[in-house]
Amino acid sequence: MKNTFRESLLSNTLTLGGWMQIGHPACGEVLAAVGFDWICVDLEHGAIDLESMANIFRAVSAFDCVPVARLPANDPIWIRRSLDAGAKGLIIPMIKTAREAQAAVNEAKYPPKGTRGFGYSRANMHGMRFAEYVASANDDIAMIMQIEHIDAIQELDAILAIDGVDALFIGPLDLSGSMGIVGQMEHPKMVAALEKYLVACRTHGKSAGLHIVRPHAENIKQALGQGYRLIALGLDNVFIEESAKACLALAKQ
Repeated sequence: MKNTFRESLLSNTLTLGGWMQIGHPACGEVLAAVGFDWICVDLEHGAIDLESMANIFRAVSAFDCVPVARLPANDPIWIRRSLDAGAKGLIIPMIKTAREAQAAVNEAKYPPKGTRGFGYSRANMHGMRFAEYVASANDDIAMIMQIEHIDAIQELDAILAIDGVDALFIGPLDLSGSMGIVGQMEHPKMVAALEKYLVACRTHGKSAGLHIVRPHAENIKQALGQGYRLIALGLDNVFIEESAKACLALAKQ
């Protein structure tokens, strides 16, 4: 089945994703069932291992929902093992240069485009769909570079020019931290960096990504108006927290 997620990125079509830090398939099932276009398993900040991720992907695959992994690092082993587990998209953290972006793309592509190793895996149904998967994987896997450092802002054009970079995803907290203004989203330096990011994505015709951790009508409207088209909404543990607080508040009234 063709990866509509990558097609949406390349056509700059809006996609809405869910985000997971709880390593249980039930969370993936719920998020996929309510209608998210894609679900990202957070391997960097979530306490989720490879086997748990594969089980989440199994749950998500029962729905019209694309499994995505945010890796803990730009690491060849994590790239290959996440793809073999069935990820249809990868978010590669802390990309600062075109060279780093190119290295990630190389690891995710089979020869002759890259250096990904061949083998039976869950992604090719344990060998039963090996030839079919290998023939389509290079064109099917979505590669998203996460921009989290001021050095990356200076390299945006070079990163976006890499063949195989399908979209960018901003990391605002780390970006602000790299400028010594942690969490100051309205600081002039931060505003300028985010504007440069959005302009570069528009110029290169690539989708600009953003995670709205605590979404509400105002920040969703703002993100859409600014041109973000790859948007993650909320977080599984935040959904639980906010719903639990709201229910308790109602009951105590």
